[in-house]
Amino acid sequence: MKNNKYKILVVECDRTDMENIASAFSSEEFEVYRCPDPKEAIASAKKYNPHLILIELMMPHIDGIDICIEVRSDKQLSNSLIVFCTNRNDDYSQIAAFNAGADDYIIKPLKGRVLLSRIRALLNRCKWANIHHEENNSQGLIIDKNKYLVFKNGEKIILPRKEFELLSLLANSPKKIFTRDEIYELIWRKEFITKNRSVDVHIRRLRVKLGGQYIKTIKGLGYRSDV
Repeated sequence: MKNNKYKILVVECDRTDMENIASAFSSEEFEVYRCPDPKEAIASAKKYNPHLILIELMMPHIDGIDICIEVRSDKQLSNSLIVFCTNRNDDYSQIAAFNAGADDYIIKPLKGRVLLSRIRALLNRCKWANIHHEENNSQGLIIDKNKYLVFKNGEKIILPRKEFELLSLLANSPKKIFTRDEIYELIWRKEFITKNRSVDVHIRRLRVKLGGQYIKTIKGLGYRSDV
């Protein structure tokens, strides 16, 4: 494994699909690992600690949903993104995948360049999810993304998952203004209802717990972190 490469683990039983996916990541910026046996998916993930796992939904013996749930419950793999690549195009399967913790859901047949573009965009957008620790010395805020903990001036603060992900997203791009729609897409993904107030509620809760200096409201636009 060379430095500065994204590690991609492909869990796929179909040999042709496996090679098509692997060939899409032939660029030198990626290191691709193959796992044709879904029963070995977790062991392979722990071995390679990938930035992103591509999973087929329907496989013999164990399906992709079960693998996704197991990955999401393993602290060692907490920073790995999960993307389903499957022929299943029904709403039920997509909802089940996102509820299990998927970061994206891509319908086959796969076009290599489109797949590559979507995965690059996801990795670039979610770099914050691959950072184990973030520290701000000037304001005494430490975000431990491995343990889902926040420390303010040495005091441990335990946040619900969505509040933690929202804080991490903003803190990883200081001064960048995120609109509410962008936050919904990145944090709630397919879970949100367009015009609800979840973002504002979560921002308000974070300010109560951390203080108002970390997250600023940009009137008419959205929110930004001044960390």
